[in-house]
Amino acid sequence: MSLRLATDEERRARDAVTHEAWGQGLTREAFLAREEKLRGHRWAKQAMRTWLWTGPAGEPLASCETFEVDSDVGGLRGRSWLVASVFVEPSLRRRGHSAAMLSALKERLGAEPDGHAVALFSEVGVDLYARLGFFAVPSWDAWFDASTEKPEEVQWLSSPLPAPRPPPPAARVVRLTLSDGHLDWHLERERFYQQAWRKPALPWHGAKVGASSIGWMAYWRTGELHVLFLDVVDEAHRLPLVQAAQWAAAQAGVPVVRVWEGTPLDDLPSARRARRDDEIGMFAPLRPGITGWTHVERGLWA
Repeated sequence: MSLRLATDEERRARDAVTHEAWGQGLTREAFLAREEKLRGHRWAKQAMRTWLWTGPAGEPLASCETFEVDSDVGGLRGRSWLVASVFVEPSLRRRGHSAAMLSALKERLGAEPDGHAVALFSEVGVDLYARLGFFAVPSWDAWFDASTEKPEEVQWLSSPLPAPRPPPPAARVVRLTLSDGHLDWHLERERFYQQAWRKPALPWHGAKVGASSIGWMAYWRTGELHVLFLDVVDEAHRLPLVQAAQWAAAQAGVPVVRVWEGTPLDDLPSARRARRDDEIGMFAPLRPGITGWTHVERGLWA
């Protein structure tokens, strides 16, 4: 068995197979159109690769995607990879194919001279990936109800969103860079569903107060406004930035704002804090001495 990159034809074939798993609310044709649109985005063209774990005759046994991002460890710039869409067809499950594929993928990416880490967001708990050398990052959400009260002190940001400030370097810690292209890829997903499901277009996708900023997207499938990043320079900016997201949620007709906890927000009015049991950030170092992953923003999800 071996790991290799998929051809264009093979990627389209995998899209057809994975519709049942990830095409909730979309017809097969609409799901295929969504995948083509996201894969054709300018950021995905550069960052995204589809991998196949194949059998003796070259037949696909498992597949996944990777997204390459810039990263930093102690001031040393390099690259890391986000793994997504790990899939094994039901008839081939419980044979170790996904574990074998990910082990081979780690070995392949670990051979890159500037590689820092492989990261993913697990929806199946942590045990499987922990056995493969991935470490979980504590994952919490802060939730806020939508609000019709529009804050006046913010500067509103439209699409395309500017990327937040890159995280400062820290020894032994990998920090992945969230780019403006990656952010626009999320907004492309939002635009697709907005048109497919005839949802209202959001007038704004972020806000600034001084040097602090926030960015968001409507996640129509679950009826939430997801904060893609929250970059706080001054603690006094937290409340108006969150209020801006609450107002944007009300305009979109979604009831709640969901923030992946990075900056503490549980002391703000109406905040609800809850441990996340899915989309759990996990990372596998590709170099010795990397002991943590910080600044895990929702915008890094792929």
